[in-house]
Amino acid sequence: MVKQVSASDAKNNFGGLLDDVAALGRVEIVKHGRPVAVVLSPRALEEVVSARAASGERSSWDEKHMIPPASARAARMLKPAAGFDDE
Repeated sequence: MVKQVSASDAKNNFGGLLDDVAALGRVEIVKHGRPVAVVLSPRALEEVVSARAASGERSSWDEKHMIPPASARAARMLKPAAGFDDE
């Protein structure tokens, strides 16, 4: 069974949420009794991606997200631009 936590508990105890994800691999966040998010460990995510690739299933990322995950990762700011947050 997948562990479920309320959105407010996830917000108020984020460190505990991360501990649960690391131990269990997957935690669902629920709001008003409905799942609104799923937090996966890197290991669990890799299992999902590998299973989809092995089955030949097309990734839903292309249909649901404007920026592919690889591009989003590459776009992370590695160091602030000059003048960023300077006073």
